[in-house]
Amino acid sequence: MFCRKCGEENPDNAVFCRNCGERLIEEKVKKAEVIENTVNTHEQRTSTETSPKKDNDWVSCCLCIVVVFIIFAIFGAIFRF
Repeated sequence: MFCRKCGEENPDNAVFCRNCGERLIEEKVKKAEVIENTVNTHEQRTSTETSPKKDNDWVSCCLCIVVVFIIFAIFGAIFRF
């Protein structure tokens, strides 16, 4: 692991930099949090992909198309081009 302050290479289990004394353990915690958040975000995306919302979107789209055809049929019958 490299120190973010001085760039010194330190052992992976080091808590403080052996050159400048900067605390290194925070980097490990932050990296673990970033990885955990990334995994959680991926799990949320995966769970929403199979949600019934997609089915509702498909049904809504078909319903809109049917309504448009009905409107055109009504106007076609009224104005008979």
